[in-house]
Amino acid sequence: MTSLRVLLLVTLAVLPIQPAGAQGTQPLRKAELVRMLARRALSKPQIATLVRRNCVTFQPTAHDRAELRAAGADDAVLAAIDQCLRARLARAAPPPRPRPVAPARPAPSPVVAVTDTSARAEPPPPPPPPPAPPPRPVISERLTQFTGGAELHGTVGSTLPQELVLEVRDTTGAPFVGQPVTITTSSGTVTPSAAESDTSGVVRVRVTLGERAGATTITARVETLTRTVLVRVDPGPPEALVVERGDTPVVGSLTLRSRDTVVLRVVARDRYGNRTALDKFAATTTARAIALTATATDAAGSVTLVPRRSGVGELTLSGSGVRVRLPVDVVLPATSVGAWGLGARTAWLGANHPWIGLAGVTGIKGADFSIFGCRTVVAGLSLALGATAGSLNADQTTGSASLQLLEGYGRAEFALVPRGTVSPVLSLGAGAYRLKSGDNGQTVDHTNLFWSGGVGADVVVTAGVIVELRVERQWMRDPNQGHGATLWPLSAGVRAGL
Repeated sequence: MTSLRVLLLVTLAVLPIQPAGAQGTQPLRKAELVRMLARRALSKPQIATLVRRNCVTFQPTAHDRAELRAAGADDAVLAAIDQCLRARLARAAPPPRPRPVAPARPAPSPVVAVTDTSARAEPPPPPPPPPAPPPRPVISERLTQFTGGAELHGTVGSTLPQELVLEVRDTTGAPFVGQPVTITTSSGTVTPSAAESDTSGVVRVRVTLGERAGATTITARVETLTRTVLVRVDPGPPEALVVERGDTPVVGSLTLRSRDTVVLRVVARDRYGNRTALDKFAATTTARAIALTATATDAAGSVTLVPRRSGVGELTLSGSGVRVRLPVDVVLPATSVGAWGLGARTAWLGANHPWIGLAGVTGIKGADFSIFGCRTVVAGLSLALGATAGSLNADQTTGSASLQLLEGYGRAEFALVPRGTVSPVLSLGAGAYRLKSGDNGQTVDHTNLFWSGGVGADVVVTAGVIVELRVERQWMRDPNQGHGATLWPLSAGVRAGL
């Protein structure tokens, strides 16, 4: 029995003892090691033990050591890193080549000392198992946010003076280190467009604004999370005044080809075409062919032009420290050949001796009304047919008598300035008349021909309406007496095109 106990002690002394907690694990990355230090879930001795057991995946530089110390690493942790790397390097080195040795003399048989079984040594206790690796951190949807830039704004084409800051945090609120982040913008550029969160869990972004005023959206993507921030982009200083007719910009010059009123809108724009505020707006013109009215608001100016006659001139616009000159050419259309029109006139007419050849009549006065139709033959020349009815008073030496006047006539008129707003007119006509007194023709009853000539003016109100002013002389013929009377109608009327 004593011999069996001695043999057991010798066997335990020769066999190697396997550590109880040994198992295979992955080396630690730098980001994982920084997170362990930052979260402080494990003590520094525990982290040093974990490093000696698992080792690391990186060869630390001076910068890496500084970051680890900033995260909380002490000399024991750094020494554990160096120790595991040296051990790895030693395992990777090839074994040294053995040197030839002389045969050794056989050693004397060992003498086994037998001790009393009552004094048997106890085996050493197994080492404690290494601590379990900490759970992988999870990005917090609530805590991962932009911390600045919500109130930022800048001018188009400029770089924001302040960086945008994105904080990446895990669910415990600790910084998430080394997390990849991509950044995009709806307008302009961002620098960088992709980065990893630093040891504070922060990504800093420099933003250069685009060329369009309005809101720019900056978007950051962290794994499956998306975070956005709006930056207001202001227009630049005004550099040009843009004149618009309707929705079309006026380029070069402005041509007006009708008498219709034209409204122009004037806006100020920056170098990129963005609309800016318009102040101290003014508009003037050197063209007598148009009438001008100008109004303005902060957003735009309005200029109303009323063409009067054909001609050329210049429109000068100013506002926001910018001035622009716009040539204006007014080309009003001539009356179209074959154009028809209808008109009406009313006239005062009268005659005194010696313009009256009627026996016993010393004066005539009264009013008439006429309607006519006309057709333009060539530019400025028109032909008209009409009828007139009037009521007159005839002065006699023995009293007065009422007269009725009926006329049918044809007339040719020539406008000297057919394209002008106001044009002088010459007229020449002929017709038939009947002048009959109210006493059933006992005092006056004449029916015969007359011819007329006169001058006047046409005033264009709109493209289709013209006011007529005339002074005429009508020679009345009588079959028995030759000259019956000479009447002087002063008339005014209106003509409308069909």
